[in-house]
Amino acid sequence: MSKRAFYTGVTPEAYNELKSKLQTYGMNLQGNSGRINEKGVNANFNYDPDAKSLEINDLSVGFPASMMINADSLMQRMNEMITKYGGQAQG
Repeated sequence: MSKRAFYTGVTPEAYNELKSKLQTYGMNLQGNSGRINEKGVNANFNYDPDAKSLEINDLSVGFPASMMINADSLMQRMNEMITKYGGQAQG
């Protein structure tokens, strides 16, 4: 089942930190919007630096990433990281 997340208060610094952290899982977010389809992780993302919002849709984790992480734990880690830098999960 795919997951969705919406974050507010995401500064460019927080977004860059999230991108760096996700790279450690082998996921590369290119630019401010697009699609991730790497190592079994799939998602659409859109970051709006003016509104300081980040939306992640259709997040799913399959093989081989599913051997190390699932969608719920990935969402939890993203929530923790964004909160650490002043952002907030919505809904």
